[in-house]
Amino acid sequence: MLYFKENIYLPTPDAFDVEDPDDLEPVFDPYNFIIQTLVGDRDIFYGLQQKAPEDVAERLEPLFPHACKFGGADILNSISKRLLEAIVQPNSWYEMNAYHLTYLYDSLGSVAEDYSYSDLDKRISMYPEMMGADIDYNEFLSQYFFNTAFLMDPERFNNMDAEDKLQRGFIDPCLFGVINHLIPTKEETQLKQLENDPFEKPE
Repeated sequence: MLYFKENIYLPTPDAFDVEDPDDLEPVFDPYNFIIQTLVGDRDIFYGLQQKAPEDVAERLEPLFPHACKFGGADILNSISKRLLEAIVQPNSWYEMNAYHLTYLYDSLGSVAEDYSYSDLDKRISMYPEMMGADIDYNEFLSQYFFNTAFLMDPERFNNMDAEDKLQRGFIDPCLFGVINHLIPTKEETQLKQLENDPFEKPE
């Protein structure tokens, strides 16, 4: 289970479970949005494995414009697989770092853009519960991402002092690596398992 700012595992109302058809309303399911994207990425990386190495980087950049700055196909594929494995773990919560979140930002953003340019039939085939309604990607980011500090300009980030970073909540040690386009270590591609349910209220 992946830990976001809000719980993506909360049940969402069934968009089609209404007595009167006039009461039908689109329902955005964050879990479905994320897992469908991660599953789709398996096809992307399989396709990249079939390409010549010199063609992979060119194909990677439009798909993952920010994440490709710190990792090639092998690294991003590893991050993607870890996220997919974790999101379906029923009894364990995992915390993501800036490398994981940058990957998700690119991947989800690409799907949201594809959806926005699709016709009604394709939209409904992608996310039936949305009934063809728009996906507000910025609203999704605001609701489920703690921040998007990983998009900051390197010079601006590097010139901030420690107190300023702390006040802004920029406490992820991987932020420096992502913003400065450093290849992640094997440990940095791994998710951190949490000891407790982060959404469980103390008694």
